[in-house]
Amino acid sequence: MSYWDGTRWSDTDAPTNDRAPRSSGSRRANWAATAVMIIGAVALILPLGATFAGGHKAAPSLSVGCGTSCVVGGSLTVRGAGFTPSSGGQQVMLWVEYPNDYCEGSTCHGFYYNPSIGDDGTFSHTFDNAILQAGEGGVEGIQYNARTDKWVKVAYVDYSTR
Repeated sequence: MSYWDGTRWSDTDAPTNDRAPRSSGSRRANWAATAVMIIGAVALILPLGATFAGGHKAAPSLSVGCGTSCVVGGSLTVRGAGFTPSSGGQQVMLWVEYPNDYCEGSTCHGFYYNPSIGDDGTFSHTFDNAILQAGEGGVEGIQYNARTDKWVKVAYVDYSTR
């Protein structure tokens, strides 16, 4: 039977305590090799840690404001956060529903707007004279999903006018 004696394979019987293989390297060399392995492992793991730390982001959200109050003939400010920045080619649309919107078939009343999303994932836009009647309305955020090749609703917020 063969065994490894530390430097080569040997066909003789297993070593006894008096014939135990000796380490050919020094203790200092072993520690140096261990340090190099640890530094190498850390160098491989660090980029992954940075990726995971920055990979989590909040889901897209919308908020609506109207100066002092939402009134007919007034302005409507829409703010968004958590969207993918436009600089990366991401496409985002807003559908602004008129208050007390009614749909007949596939026709609804409102308008689309394509905001430019900042590098921090936010935007803000004020629509002047956008409120045409009193009631409940809403703003829907729609983002293009390249994986499914479809537009997907990612955020929605209601607003009320008087």
